[in-house]
This record gives sequence, C-alpha cells and structure tokens, in this order.
Amino acid sequence: MPVGAAVELACFPSSEEIRMVRSIALLALMEAVRHGRWGASFHGFRVQALRQGPARGCAALTEVSLSVSLGKTVVARCRVITNYAQAMEPNA
Repeated sequence: MPVGAAVELACFPSSEEIRMVRSIALLALMEAVRHGRWGASFHGFRVQALRQGPARGCAALTEVSLSVSLGKTVVARCRVITNYAQAMEPNA
C-alpha cells in the first residue's frame, strides 16, 4: 500500500456527512430560486447555488447553477431546472 493511501482513506467523508451535504444542496437550490443565491459550508464542503433566471422557452421554470466543493476540489457542478412554485412555502 502506498504511503499516502492511508491518509486519503481517513479523509474520505462518512455516509452521514454525504447525506448532510445532499440536504444542504437541496436547501441551497430552493433558497437560490427564492432569493437569487445561497451558500453554506459544512465539514470542509462548500455548497453554492445561483439562480440564472427563467429556463429557455418557459417562464414558469427557473434555472439554478449548483456547485459543491471539498477544499479546492470541485465535487459536483450542475445546472438544475426547477418549477418556481416548488420553492414557495405553502400558506398556513
């Protein structure tokens, strides 16, 4: 086994951390649709979402750019098209 391999395995995020980052990413998408942008960090992860505006050809849909990084490494980057109404909280 290479010398650095044990260190790399020890730094790999746990399943609980990955689930938490997923939850933060979903929250970031909703908040970016509502407010234009949203970001948070958790255990070295950085989640950023930025509303791009209406999706092409459909004003009812909104496009959001989502980026998840761990330190300086980009873990995920995507564009999500969502229904604007899904981000709105129901009236109580």
